[in-house]
Amino acid sequence: MSFQQLDLKYKYRSSHDQIYSDFYQKCLREANQYDRAVGYFTSNSLSVLANGLDVFLEKDGVIRIIANPYLTKQDVDAIELGYKAKQDVITQAMLRQIEMSETTIKEDAFNTLAWLIYNDKLEIKIAFTKNNSLYHEKFGIFYDDAGGKIAFSGSANETAGGIRDNFEKIDVFWNANDSERIDDMSNDFEDLWNDSTPGLTVMEVPTIIKEKFASYRIESKRPSTKKQAIKPRPYQEEAIQAIKDNNWHGILEMATGTGKTITSLLVTEEYFKQQGRIFLVIIVPFTHLVEQWIENCQMMGYTNVTKCFGSKKSWKNKLQTDVRDFNLGIVEKHIAITTYKTAASTDFNDLIGKIKGKSFLIADECHYFGVKSLRQHKLWGMDAKIGLSATPERWWDEEGSAYIESFFGPVVYEYDMKTAIENGALTEYSYHPLQVDLTDDELDRYEKLTKRLIHLYSDEKANKDEISEVNRKRSLIISKAEQKKELLYSIFKNKQRADVSHTLVYCAPGEVEVITKDLADLGYKVHRFDSEVSLSERMKILEAFDKGSIQVLIAIKCLDEGVDVPSTKEAYFLASTSNPREFVQRRGRILRAHPNKTVATIHDFIVLPTLANDQMFKAIAAKELPRFAEFSQYAINNYKAREVIGEYLKPYYLEYLMDKKPWDVYREFQNMEVQNEND
Repeated sequence: MSFQQLDLKYKYRSSHDQIYSDFYQKCLREANQYDRAVGYFTSNSLSVLANGLDVFLEKDGVIRIIANPYLTKQDVDAIELGYKAKQDVITQAMLRQIEMSETTIKEDAFNTLAWLIYNDKLEIKIAFTKNNSLYHEKFGIFYDDAGGKIAFSGSANETAGGIRDNFEKIDVFWNANDSERIDDMSNDFEDLWNDSTPGLTVMEVPTIIKEKFASYRIESKRPSTKKQAIKPRPYQEEAIQAIKDNNWHGILEMATGTGKTITSLLVTEEYFKQQGRIFLVIIVPFTHLVEQWIENCQMMGYTNVTKCFGSKKSWKNKLQTDVRDFNLGIVEKHIAITTYKTAASTDFNDLIGKIKGKSFLIADECHYFGVKSLRQHKLWGMDAKIGLSATPERWWDEEGSAYIESFFGPVVYEYDMKTAIENGALTEYSYHPLQVDLTDDELDRYEKLTKRLIHLYSDEKANKDEISEVNRKRSLIISKAEQKKELLYSIFKNKQRADVSHTLVYCAPGEVEVITKDLADLGYKVHRFDSEVSLSERMKILEAFDKGSIQVLIAIKCLDEGVDVPSTKEAYFLASTSNPREFVQRRGRILRAHPNKTVATIHDFIVLPTLANDQMFKAIAAKELPRFAEFSQYAINNYKAREVIGEYLKPYYLEYLMDKKPWDVYREFQNMEVQNEND
């Protein structure tokens, strides 16, 4: 989509042009964003542009309109006399305007408008002056995918008459010589949208107005978003009851892939039935999980959702309106979904703290709730709180783990991986450990860093940051062991290209690009999936991966938590930290049930350096094998996997390490520390 091919004029005048078709519709078809500031707006204005607007339903475009609220004299009098809050008067005025407009709008055109609003592709804010005079300026900007802009100003209002019937004139700016004027209009609009224009107040359209617009949509013309009847599985019913029995508080410790999200939303459904109202706050660790949660919420019948992350200008005013409408009883169900980063902010907490009763908190991957940056929150007053995690305890952070339990309450329900696999909630899997050596150079560097660590640990004045950095460098030697890539390429060289599909490769930081290129050079359809990939592109990549048009995804951490890739059949673990949360989450991604999958396959690259001295071999094996113990215990080929690794451990009498799971090692270290303190 680009404006470059458009044949535009510097002005359009009703004497010679049909402004709506010669200009507006033409630009809309190529645009991905349309910003419009206008004195008057009526819903039937967009019916004139229906053909151009239809395109917005097929792409990620958004229309933003700022307009006069079209208040009557009686409304203005009521504001001046202080009889009613401005927001309530505006709500009534706009509702009346919608009722008046509905009969004049063609069915398909109004359906287009309703769906644009329903799908958050049309946003409307209302502007009024602080001296009760009219907000009456008229300008707009179109944007395309290539970064192009087209600005215009003139006499036309955003009404059917203004666009189609009246005698109007607009001036258009699009070429390089107009860049300064275009940017000036763009900046003016952003100031309006962010309510930072002197002399004006710009506010969100109250939620009830959006609901009214959305109620006119024609269900048969778009996929249904009606609430789906979801029958809880027996274990989900147990989890729901456990939360209810604990006064709507507690942690659900459920294996990755067993439906924690749906289970928690089923709990909120029960809460709503009992309480009659709910303001649901959902906190997620990453922004790419927001849309995934929204889809599940809509499936459960939630339609009013506010996304709170990024710049506070994009959500603060909206959330303020949402809380006000809920407290006034205008809406009975609303969701605010945010990230842990935003949940720690003062602005978010101040607004959430104003909710008057019937508030419900869900913290996804609640182990993040233990971070110290979140301790100043104002969420203690939430009426109901659920923490979700397959691994709620924090690794080497007893204080954080205790804080999580003090806030949410104890783990009230557990559903472990063994039970989930036995019950068919997760897919069975085969586990293939692959021994990897270190090169002479890698061994030498590892040994030098180890000696440095020993020295630092013995020095009471040692800098903790330096210790952390040396540990990080030493871990990277294991993660980036050169033989891992060589072995991976050897495996893929011997595969039949057409037979490879739905495969994940987890690698170390800094290796995504080279592994992606090398597998592509071998003839595979491969794509990177890391932080450099935009959020919108990630969704497209996952869709292509699910369909099989992308055979292999190369990832670091972006697929660790919350991302649904149930079609995954095979995974290669080239790198992993010692933190069990990371590799347990990764395994869970692969074991999600899928109609076309009966058994999943995991290949785990384990560094056991046969050229090292006995002491170094044992030290590295002790770090690598807790993951083996965790993965192998539930694998259908458990005994075969133990045979493979056991051959490398026998010469050192270390077979017992195959049974040392991560948390076992963690507890042993804790006990040793306590014993040392007592001694």
